[in-house]
Amino acid sequence: MAGPMSEIAIPAPPTTPSTELALYNEPLDTPGVIPKHLKRAATAEYPLFEILQRFLLRLQPGNAGGELEKFLAVLALYKAVAPAYRHFKIFITWALTSQVTIPEHDPVAREVSTWMASHVIGKSMMTRGAMIVSTNSMDHGGSLNMFQQMITQDNGAGGSDSSETQCLPPIGKRVFWVGFRPFLFSRTGVSTGRHPGPPMNNVLDDKGEVQNAIVLRTIGWSLQPLKDFVKTCHDFKVHNKTGTTTVYFSSGSGRDPYTGGEWSSVVKAVRKLDTIDMDEDLKADLVHDAEYYYSAESKRFFADCGIPYRRGYMFWGPPGTGKTSFSAALAGHLKCDIYIINLATGDISDGRLHRLFLALPRKCVVVIEDIDSAGIGREQGPGEAPKPPGTENTNGFPIPGIPTGPPFLPAMTMPGGHNAQSNDRRKRNMVTLSGLLNAIDGNASAEGRLLIMTSNNPDILDEALTRPGRIDKKVHFGKLMPAAAQGIFKRLIGRAAIATLGFMEEQIEAFALQFSAKVPADTFTPAQVQNFLHSCRGDPEKALREIDAWVIATRGKKPKKEGSLVPPKQGRELDDDDDMMDSGAYSDGF
Repeated sequence: MAGPMSEIAIPAPPTTPSTELALYNEPLDTPGVIPKHLKRAATAEYPLFEILQRFLLRLQPGNAGGELEKFLAVLALYKAVAPAYRHFKIFITWALTSQVTIPEHDPVAREVSTWMASHVIGKSMMTRGAMIVSTNSMDHGGSLNMFQQMITQDNGAGGSDSSETQCLPPIGKRVFWVGFRPFLFSRTGVSTGRHPGPPMNNVLDDKGEVQNAIVLRTIGWSLQPLKDFVKTCHDFKVHNKTGTTTVYFSSGSGRDPYTGGEWSSVVKAVRKLDTIDMDEDLKADLVHDAEYYYSAESKRFFADCGIPYRRGYMFWGPPGTGKTSFSAALAGHLKCDIYIINLATGDISDGRLHRLFLALPRKCVVVIEDIDSAGIGREQGPGEAPKPPGTENTNGFPIPGIPTGPPFLPAMTMPGGHNAQSNDRRKRNMVTLSGLLNAIDGNASAEGRLLIMTSNNPDILDEALTRPGRIDKKVHFGKLMPAAAQGIFKRLIGRAAIATLGFMEEQIEAFALQFSAKVPADTFTPAQVQNFLHSCRGDPEKALREIDAWVIATRGKKPKKEGSLVPPKQGRELDDDDDMMDSGAYSDGF
């Protein structure tokens, strides 16, 4: 009989690599640490290694290129570790640093780039990358011009040759130190193209990073060090900007193709107020008013009274009387930039005008040039022909008994010089009166800017545009008076004569008095007289000899007759209550 039943050992099923292969491309117990499929992937990406191995095998049949295979294993290991390293770096950057992103077309980005060009790129001996530009080149945004002037001033090379080159921050990253704190400067960008099209600024790349922008990073969770650095860059700009004014202008029919912004710019030397030939009392009053507007006391007054913080001037008068020149000089005196808008070009719509105003900084001078030439007169649509004067009452309805007829005859010249050509400009104009008013002081318009409108014939403007609150001062820029004639003579002739020809100041005073007596009052514009004095090349005696003949010759050139507003005494400032639309205020030219 059989003994007790012995335990039967049931062998475990053999281990199959099916479970491992479900997770990995090959079993974990294969020889080596680096899987072969990673080596094959590295070989596929770098086929040169296979070619080298085959070459060595033919040179030494017994050696299959083992050393190269080891190097290939290291390369495969790097490719395996690289994605994990990128994610780890992103996590560490997120956890231990703070950052700010600045669009490259923003003025703050230009200030940061200026500081970098001067303190890091220009002074470091270890710089391996930079954007090289010549001092006489300038991009459409004016930023390179600004960089060059500031860097040159900072390095004490104000008299450098025009062929000198400058180094600007390139596209890429750069680590620098401010004191004992490290910063990472990163500049990214894509081409915006030279042709009109949808703007490409502030787009994201495949990593989610903003393009056409400057990114600043530093260690810590506080943004205060970054804010302090940006303020340092701004202070550097203010310190080195002495003597220059940035003039911005709307960039054609769309965004600037180089900067992606609504404005293009150019840097110019500050126009001094003493080079503006106008009534000195009026000049002093305007400068004092603008200075008070930007004072802390004025800001508190506007805030306490609940009044929108805005100020508006209307400069009107014939062309060449210094309206735009005084605006630029005033901006330089206030140490702010000037933004110039020309609505008569016909390429600015209501929406774009609103975007232009939204892009303005808090402190600036905005000039809308020759607003009467933009076709925005009395309240009407942009393509609607205006009614002839005298055919409407104050409510805009036709006056009984007066036939309306065709609005204008082609050969008829209306008061203010408007004819059929001005009607065509009105039809081409894309800005409506309501759109202009909303941009100037609508609910969404920014505050803090000083608005200046220039006009040759303010009588055709709608009263809603020139009412108090939008226009606080109306100032007439008239033709040259004796006192201004003396000033322009001493400025254009006297300074050069004293410096180069040895004349005494008393002689120049006497010459200036004689010159002003020879120039008829209220007859010529400052631009005309300035052009004549330029031709005298600093010779006061020549100016006195030739002024009589010039007056006769210039008076003999009869200008094309056109209606114009009879100007008040030069330098008279019109109060807001003055009526600029009185009947009988027109004359037939000169």
